[in-house]
Amino acid sequence: MENFHILEFRVVYNDDEIEVPEILLNMVSLRHMEFKGGAYFIESCRQLATNNKSFQINNLQSIFVLSIYDEMDESILRSSPNLCRVEGRVENSLNCSFNFLNQLESLKLSTAYGTLYWRSSLISLPLNLKKLTLVGLYLSRKQMEIIGRLRCLEVLKLVSAAFEWEQWDTSESEFPQLKYLKLCDVKIAEWNASSDNFPRLQRIVLEHCKNLKIIPSNLGDIPTLQKIELFMCGQTANESAKKIEEEQKEMGNENFEVTICSTFGDIEAILSHISPQMMKEFNSREIQKMSILDD
Repeated sequence: MENFHILEFRVVYNDDEIEVPEILLNMVSLRHMEFKGGAYFIESCRQLATNNKSFQINNLQSIFVLSIYDEMDESILRSSPNLCRVEGRVENSLNCSFNFLNQLESLKLSTAYGTLYWRSSLISLPLNLKKLTLVGLYLSRKQMEIIGRLRCLEVLKLVSAAFEWEQWDTSESEFPQLKYLKLCDVKIAEWNASSDNFPRLQRIVLEHCKNLKIIPSNLGDIPTLQKIELFMCGQTANESAKKIEEEQKEMGNENFEVTICSTFGDIEAILSHISPQMMKEFNSREIQKMSILDD
């Protein structure tokens, strides 16, 4: 490994978590590290970053999937000012602050293994963040306000999360640049929002949000909104989406789409009407979207 001085990408196909070798962090040319089964910083690096303020990893631009256990791991991230993309698993007891990563554009955080809902506080997030994915998070009002104030955020995915009191109240001027919103397996019953909260929203995806009563009708007034997709959601939420679609059609917005799949049979029925050529074109478009939306 000492001879790989010009290595820029390092992908490790591991099954269990492994240590990030110190030699990798010292490679000047290395830009991207990916550990399929997860990784954690070696103790010597944790000690060095904590005790030596001059410790720097200026080359690294992305790392995933990384376990972040405590402030010592945070010290290593602080020593990596050029990080643009981070995907990590966070301990339930850790309060995270990532505002020191001024170049960070994409962040995905999930709970450590065996934790149902992560109740740590997102103290602050970098203002340049464009893509944010949170998995297994307990979403307090304060945390959603912090996220809503991100002026550059374009993609937000909340997965296996729970809103405080199962209610989400968005405030005026929040999410000014958000284009893509996905809620998957989220505990939410009440969603109160208006078109002023998401002025640039293009697509809403709701999956397995069975407690959600209705989609706010005001969202239909967002001029940029193109599509609402519901998969395995409740009947009243489905009906509210259909009502928004009807209103849009009446206003002459023929390009507005609503897709509702309440059973696996619905999905199969949709796929059965797609020709091989259409599927090929669809897959090509979706691959392009995934490159943009994937965290």
